Amino acid sequence: MASISYRDSIRWLPDEASEPTDTIVLSSPKSNVFVDVRFIKGTKDLDWAFAGYRSTLGPDATQFVHLIDSRTLDALSVDDRGTNSALPDGRTLETGEMVNPATGNITAYEEIWREEESDQFLFAKNYEGTTWRARVGRWQVALGRDLDGEFWAWQAEKDENGAWLMKNSTENAKQHADLLPDDMMVLDKNWVVI
Repeated sequence: MASISYRDSIRWLPDEASEPTDTIVLSSPKSNVFVDVRFIKGTKDLDWAFAGYRSTLGPDATQFVHLIDSRTLDALSVDDRGTNSALPDGRTLETGEMVNPATGNITAYEEIWREEESDQFLFAKNYEGTTWRARVGRWQVALGRDLDGEFWAWQAEKDENGAWLMKNSTENAKQHADLLPDDMMVLDKNWVVI
């Protein structure tokens, strides 16, 4: 089963926890691919978007290898790893250290994640690796970098009538707003299913 992860809060120690973003992460169980898109709540401002592959470092430790990243052209230079522990309410506490974008300094953090699973999923990228798309259950996300270097991203959710609604998107994402089909057989030859 593929997973949809929602971040409920982030805490940059020693500050209090808050959640300034709408964060959706879609992850594949087969290929370990993930697509992570975060928008500042109530705006069209992208906080962070990245995609790549995750690997297990130990019993509770995970590393996320970024192959495309909205914050840098050198995605592989991003050190993204965390240690997970289960909370009594079923959510997950992730702890680690990363650059706090508000200060530019490496800072200890705590993130609280909530997860749901679906057996309906599709992950694809273009051959160049400049566009990544994912659909899991009622969510789709996409991100990419144009030839001119402009980064774009969006999040879409399926409503109760089965219609896809764009929840968040960068201003320049309109030309990239193609939704993934329900059937991967209709993807054209420019896409690699991952």
